Amino acid sequence: MSYIKRTNNSYHDAWRFIEDYLPNYYQRDDVLMDDILLRYIENDGVSEDGLKWIESEYHCDKKLVREEIVRLESGFMAEALQAYYDFQTQQNDVKQTAL
Repeated sequence: MSYIKRTNNSYHDAWRFIEDYLPNYYQRDDVLMDDILLRYIENDGVSEDGLKWIESEYHCDKKLVREEIVRLESGFMAEALQAYYDFQTQQNDVKQTAL
């Protein structure tokens, strides 16, 4: 089993990739939801409405919140990777057509 080096840079690099390739990144409710949950976990200022939502959905259970963050972010990465490879395929098809 390999050891995965955990750094803030790795996490931020992953998010840059997601921002670049996740379709409609800035308009998505699930991205906003992830941001609220992450701010809750990091004690980084969540609005009263956000706290009410977290209480109603997750009972302020940080373990449940972390599980939801992992589920959301895994989905974001999978969708971003699919979009990236679709883009690469389109670029290669254009290059092949030009030849």
